[in-house]
Amino acid sequence: CQWLLSRLNAATAAVVAAMDAYDFATATQRLYAFWQYDLCDVFIELMKPVMASGDERAQQDTRATLWAALETGLRLLHPFMPFVTEDLWQRLPRRPDHAGCRSIMVAPYPVAQADHARPELEAAFEYMQAVVTAARKMRSDYGLTKQRPALFVQVADASRKAQLSGLASEIATLGTGASVAVLGPGDSDAPPGCSVAIVDDVTAIKMQLAGILDPALEIQKLEKKAGEIQGRIDAMKTKFALPTYDKTPDKVKADDAERLAKAEAELAANTQHIEDFRTLLGAA
Repeated sequence: CQWLLSRLNAATAAVVAAMDAYDFATATQRLYAFWQYDLCDVFIELMKPVMASGDERAQQDTRATLWAALETGLRLLHPFMPFVTEDLWQRLPRRPDHAGCRSIMVAPYPVAQADHARPELEAAFEYMQAVVTAARKMRSDYGLTKQRPALFVQVADASRKAQLSGLASEIATLGTGASVAVLGPGDSDAPPGCSVAIVDDVTAIKMQLAGILDPALEIQKLEKKAGEIQGRIDAMKTKFALPTYDKTPDKVKADDAERLAKAEAELAANTQHIEDFRTLLGAA
């Protein structure tokens, strides 16, 4: 909850500063980022397990935070979307100090408050979101949809481990994991049968795939896909080798080179996945 209020406070400061400078493009970008990435992508997803739990105090705090974000966010957005923000604002409970405001048009415009800023918490969440991004990419790479594998985050720095340990449940929720264990220096390693992705120079995330995917079947699928990718690469290289290709416009050549680079990168990633599954097959 404090993280969202801090992000709301930062968005308020940025929007007000941008509007004072008549920089409306920046103002709308910061508003969009808050609504889309902070409120919808993160906070509303993190709300779901809280609202499904039996913790009434946590549910009350979460509802209050959501209301504050919606009410303040609508007032921030009002100059850019006057009609829809008026309609939505009228449906929300009034703030005690706005009881006399019959319209969002006459409600005070938000002002940033220094005591709402939590830079250390924002930094911790940014770190956590980098881990979540890596976990989501692994899920996409391995075609996981409904499965919820166990996640293991290995952190070589003790202070960074402490930073992540308090956000394990958030990683599990956003990364769709059955559980999350944050492992630091001296802790036991993740169990066999895990795939690994590097987050940064001190952080790696491992996803337990053993028992979730059939390595032999996945290898067959990936080998077939590798053949298809290699066929595209060979066709492009054959095209490049034609004598008439020298007359091709430079822009077309640049586009072709970019397509070749992407195909080669896709093949390299596919090959790595095959090796990962072979490792899993050996560990099974």
